[in-house]
Formats: sequence, structure tokens, C-alpha cells
Amino acid sequence: MIGKKTLSDEKLALITFSGSLSKTGELIEEVREFISSENLEIAGDPLVIFYTSPLKDDGRYDVGIPVKGESEGSGDIKIVTIPEHTVIFKEYSENRNEAYEELIAYTEENGIDIIGAPREICHKKVREIQFPVIL
Repeated sequence: MIGKKTLSDEKLALITFSGSLSKTGELIEEVREFISSENLEIAGDPLVIFYTSPLKDDGRYDVGIPVKGESEGSGDIKIVTIPEHTVIFKEYSENRNEAYEELIAYTEENGIDIIGAPREICHKKVREIQFPVIL
């Protein structure tokens, strides 16, 4: 099932990375260590924002975690705020490619404009793909 929701402003601690998507776990741990060292509060599940095709193993992407608190960032880790926006989304636990195909088909069938980079939220048992859109 495809859903839609509006996300409030979101502050993220993140690392921008070019390379294999298999490095995501290591990058998430690096961000977690930073959050702990800065006494920030984790405010949500880890996520990946894709700047190249999310269906290829190599690419350019951000790996981040929503946070509460104040920090300037350090080294490779930046603190950014993503403004409120609307997304369409789909959760999956197994077939990632099929989930992307369904979201893309949904936007085409309904004349929905995708206005930014897709992202995946890494929930405990499922992942959630989000496309920022104009409805």
C-alpha cells in the first residue's frame, strides 16, 4: 500500500558518502558515535538519502539520523534541517526493487511530481521508501 504524509521540519546529523551502499551500516554507527559524543538525542530511525539511483550499489548518498539538540557538526558529519514537505511512501521487508517500481508507477499514473531525492528510513523490521512530492 502506498501512503502519503507531511513531514515536519527535521534536523539530521549526517555524512555524505560516495561509494558502495554496503557501507551504510558503518556510516550509521559513525553518526551514532557522534550523536553520543555531542550529547544529542536521537529523534528517529536512521535513513539514507539518495542522490544517484537507489537501485545501484555504488552511488552518492547521505546517511543520517534525526536528532534533537544543538551541534555544529564535526569533520565529515554535518547538522542539517530539512524543511517540512509532503512524501508518498511504501514500506517493504523483502523486495526493494518492486517497492520502488510501485512508487514510480503510482507517481506516473497519478501525475505526481517528485521534487527531490528519494530516501529510505531503516525501521527495525521494515524499510520505508519516501519520495518528496507535490500533490
